[in-house]
Amino acid sequence: MEVRDSSILSFDSLEIGYGSRNRKRILLPPLSATANRGELVAVIGRNGVGKSTLLRSLIGLQPFYGGNIIINNENLSDIPRLELARRIGYISTEIIRVSNMTVYDLVALGRFPHTNWIGRIDNKSNEAIANAISKTGMSKLERRYIVELSDGERQRVMIARVLAQDADIMVMDEPTAFLDLPGKYEIVNLIRNLARSGKTIIFSTHDINVALKLTDRIWLILKDRLIEGSPDELLKNGSLESMFESSESGADIKDYLKYFL
Repeated sequence: MEVRDSSILSFDSLEIGYGSRNRKRILLPPLSATANRGELVAVIGRNGVGKSTLLRSLIGLQPFYGGNIIINNENLSDIPRLELARRIGYISTEIIRVSNMTVYDLVALGRFPHTNWIGRIDNKSNEAIANAISKTGMSKLERRYIVELSDGERQRVMIARVLAQDADIMVMDEPTAFLDLPGKYEIVNLIRNLARSGKTIIFSTHDINVALKLTDRIWLILKDRLIEGSPDELLKNGSLESMFESSESGADIKDYLKYFL
């Protein structure tokens, strides 16, 4: 796989799955793809195909069984855990519901890779926390308790936490999964603006409309391969249609995709 100079994350011949090396279940054939600096990358595919497993593998939360993951020209396996936390942040699909914790408190947790062993928040960290809260539009709610927030507000706080972490790469597993339509577009536009400011953001989604209209690159995971390219490229070469080949609504979906050409 050719990796461009602007590449910040890439993987080559990657085997993902579950279990141990002796008793492993490989989900897909070896996968290869790239994310460049400042790109918004959508990971799409059918339920159960391995999107979450891929994302967790990329950030070191789940072992992989072959191939290489390269972050900033270094092999993931060679990067110490604390240093990795300074380079890449993660938001899972899990809904965070915590008592007696304010917006500020939760965002402050993102500074853990930069604090000392007692977790002291210094002036630099305070500035990073305030900046993250401001960029996500949560300044007026920073003293509000997490349990008092809407789902959309809570997701903004989770994004602010990763922003405070000051990592160049942000990985999000279905960040709009529990949001209504306006909330989905608010969050996607937020992460799109963050990408325009220089962050590399990789997120999984089931929303084809969002992936086609708002992202720079798509990683399309099929049962037998991963196809990457810009939304226009995948539309024009018919790759997106492959995701619906076995679906009863496949013909309707193909007609729908034509509207984006």
